Amino acid sequence: MTDEGRAVRRATEADEAALARLLGESFDDPTWSAERVQGELTRAADVLAVFVVEDEDGLVATASARSAEKFPGLGYVHWVGVSPQKRGQRLGRVVVEQVVAHFDAMGIGGVILETDDVRLPALATYLGLGFVPEYLDEDHRRRWSAVFSALSGHKGRKGNAR
Repeated sequence: MTDEGRAVRRATEADEAALARLLGESFDDPTWSAERVQGELTRAADVLAVFVVEDEDGLVATASARSAEKFPGLGYVHWVGVSPQKRGQRLGRVVVEQVVAHFDAMGIGGVILETDDVRLPALATYLGLGFVPEYLDEDHRRRWSAVFSALSGHKGRKGNAR
């Protein structure tokens, strides 16, 4: 699959070092290495597929399809990352849509993800894709209210929680 000159594809073992660089940049986390990518993604028993977006600069976005024990019967969107130089180009949306399509093809209709409430652009993407928050803790209503307030202040970043 291609998206505006970018290849959207499944990652291979040959991508492990590039994935480590991408995830390290995406999350400002120097602990990502090829070995960590192997252990948590490409060779992890609970990761069904790792998708990447590649352009002339190499790997620029990733997301994984995972089956998480704590969410039986649901697909789990895992480790969504976009190169800081490529943010704002909707690449996170592209890889999350690919993960959701993968789950759909497997007959898994329910999909879940977890993220931090400080990741406003990611939250806007997830809300725009139809993900809705669950209020599981007492402070979630207050925290989501703050998220929605912050998102409404960003032009073009209004979420659509359905």
